[in-house]
Parts: sequence; C-alpha cells; structure tokens
Amino acid sequence: MCIFKIRDKCVKNVSNCRGKWRNETGYTLLEALFQLVVFVLISHLFITLMLWFGTMNKTVMSDEQSKWELFVYDFNMYLQNIQSFSVRYDKRRITFKANNITHNIDCYSDLIRDQVAGGHIPLLNGVRRCQFEYIDGHVTVAVEMPSGIKKERTFYVPIIEK
Repeated sequence: MCIFKIRDKCVKNVSNCRGKWRNETGYTLLEALFQLVVFVLISHLFITLMLWFGTMNKTVMSDEQSKWELFVYDFNMYLQNIQSFSVRYDKRRITFKANNITHNIDCYSDLIRDQVAGGHIPLLNGVRRCQFEYIDGHVTVAVEMPSGIKKERTFYVPIIEK
C-alpha cells in the first residue's frame, strides 16, 4: 500500500522520505521584515485616511454649519434700511422696523423665527439656545446648536433716522 508518491516512487513509510524533501529556498528573515514594513506602511496610510475622513465629516459635511451660514446671510439682508431697533430685556427677541415693516426676530423653542404681520418665517432650525445683544450700533447673535457647537456673529446695524 502506497501512502504517496515521490518522483514516481511509491512511499510506504513516512520516515523514509525525510532527506528527500529538503528544500533550501524557504521563508527567510529578510522576506518577513519586508512584509512587516509593507504592512506597517499600508496600515499607517489606512489610519491616516480614516482620521482625515473623520475631520472632513465634522467640518465639510456639517449640516449645522451650512444652516448657520445661510442664517447669517439672511439676517444680514434683514438689517438694511432700519428705522428703529430694540432688544427685549431677556435678550431673546429683537424688534426693528425696516422699510415700514416691523420685524420681531425671536428665539422660539428650537428655532429662530421672524414674525411679520401675524405670520412666522423660520430663519434657523435646530437651536438649543440663542441670545441677542445690542451694543453701540452692533447686534451680536450667539447660538448653541444641539450638537454643542456654539456660533456667534456680530452685525453692524445702520439705523436711518427720517
């Protein structure tokens, strides 16, 4: 009974083939070090890419950041041709008159809205806290988002007296 064949010869006992399988070209230390270096470089590149993607996800893809910038643009457009301006005592509402229309911009629940002639126009959704402050012709809007990000912007308020 033949267990296996080596060079067309039948091998019945495994102890007889020890010297016949001797292979001098095996796995060397140099090959192992080369593979280790390649693995470390690839894993370092992978970790760097994951960290970069994490920061991009927080900055570029932030929905709150884009909503804030749109609010800043819209709010700046509201502050044109103002005849009067006031801030309520709790600093959660500003009232101003522009182009003979009275605007009440206030923090309501989780949004900043404009109340005009009985209607509501949402300016910024998803707000945890907000505050308005008026000092020397400048109004500062401070907002805290639900994620904990705090935003603040100061606007110049040109009051035109007629």
